[in-house]
Order: sequence, then C-alpha cells, then structure tokens
Amino acid sequence: MSPIRILVLVILFYIGYRLIAGGGKKKTVKPQQRTNDKETVISDTLEEDPICKKLVPRQQAIHLQLNEKSYYFCSQECCETFRTQQGEEK
Repeated sequence: MSPIRILVLVILFYIGYRLIAGGGKKKTVKPQQRTNDKETVISDTLEEDPICKKLVPRQQAIHLQLNEKSYYFCSQECCETFRTQQGEEK
C-alpha cells in the first residue's frame, strides 16, 4: 500500500469516528437565549392613532380622554389635529 492510500484511509477513519462519536452531543441553549418560551409576557399593547393610522405602543402614546373614551396618538401634533377636528364637529 502506498503512503497516500494509508493517509486517505486514516483521514476517512477519523471523519467516520467524529461523525459517530460527535453525533451524541447536543448543543445546550441558555434560558435567556430561548425565543419561543411559552411564558412570554406581553408588556404593552398597540393602539391605532385615529389621525395618521400608525400603531403606537400604549405606554409611549399620547393619551387623550374625551367623552369617557380613550384615544391614543403617536405625536402631540396628531393629538392637536384630533382636538381641532372634534371642536369643529360640535
């Protein structure tokens, strides 16, 4: 047998060994890296701005209470536009 054949056989045996021996190992994922936990808590809801129709997180939105109804806006400008429109309708 030539030295090249021996080298090729050694490499093939090594690769086969690594495939068989390495197949039993599993990667572990740390708990903070999981993305599909069933215990995920939704901390905020999205509200639609009645003027520009953008979705805004409720905690970041401008809140307006008018006639016992709550409105949420993406900016102060949208809130002022809504107020002027409500004043014109009355």
